[in-house]
Amino acid sequence: MHAPETTLQIYHRSFKIPLETYINTVSDFLDPWEERAYQYVVQQSLAATHDRGLVGMVRQEKDENYVYLDAAIRYTISGYGREKGPLIMDGGKGQRAINCEKGRSMG
Repeated sequence: MHAPETTLQIYHRSFKIPLETYINTVSDFLDPWEERAYQYVVQQSLAATHDRGLVGMVRQEKDENYVYLDAAIRYTISGYGREKGPLIMDGGKGQRAINCEKGRSMG
């Protein structure tokens, strides 16, 4: 008997984070501008909203006030097409500002 195949559905989510908040959140990283740091910030945001997505690749842009992250978030889909992922998804709402220090996201 074969194990059921796992299908992943991928969503792109954008985050707008105040630069100071970002730097404080990734203070344990030697290089705050590496992808692992970006993934950590996104994972913290997902955890704060009880979102069970798996963080994939994350792109970053920044200006003097904000860090902008574009993340690929993967969700498993069962063999019957039923989502096993989050209860809440962006649904194309665009960028969200997050406050990682308090562990919450702000829309």
